[in-house]
Amino acid sequence: MAGTADPGYFFNERLDVAALVPPGALSILDAGCGAGRLGAHLKSILPGRRVAGIERDGAMATQARSVLDEVVTADLETLPPPFPPGTFDCIIFADILEHLIDPEALLRRFRPMLRPEGCIVCSIPNIRHYSALLKLLLRGWVYEEYGLFDRTHLRFFSLRGMQEMIRNAGYTIDLVRPRIHTSRKVRILTAPVRGHIQEFLALQYLLRALPHQERT
Repeated sequence: MAGTADPGYFFNERLDVAALVPPGALSILDAGCGAGRLGAHLKSILPGRRVAGIERDGAMATQARSVLDEVVTADLETLPPPFPPGTFDCIIFADILEHLIDPEALLRRFRPMLRPEGCIVCSIPNIRHYSALLKLLLRGWVYEEYGLFDRTHLRFFSLRGMQEMIRNAGYTIDLVRPRIHTSRKVRILTAPVRGHIQEFLALQYLLRALPHQERT
């Protein structure tokens, strides 16, 4: 969940996140669904698809109920798994994990709600983005209303930290996609070496992962 001072967060469709949801996923949970715009988009592109949401903000949860199939108003950090095991083909954690005290525990706690062939899709800010490093050099660690130094962020991740968290929670990562965000000038200057410095240009990473299968 992005900072509540960012007015666009609750109403963002996040088409980049939607693109990682398997086309055939019929049952989806959006953890931190805001006003339900992402879930509504997912429903619109596949008739019969069911999307549930969890949202802490009561006003946003009320809006989400008008477009999603079911919405639970609760704090993810303290909420026990609200759906039976094997309910979902996909669970989405878009810009929410960095706001939690123990996001790894949440990923582990929600894993049983996935079907064996299901997946999670995560969107996580990258603290190694060049703009964050420049801010640290020029003015130190100063919180902001939203963005990489959002004052509501409790955890900060590099790509390696994201991958370790997801793996430790019991998943196998099958896709990593950077969301590159730079100025035109930076894109021109870095074009020859972009493959070597990609992590410093990625504002966020989108990751998709599958639950480990228990061996019998």
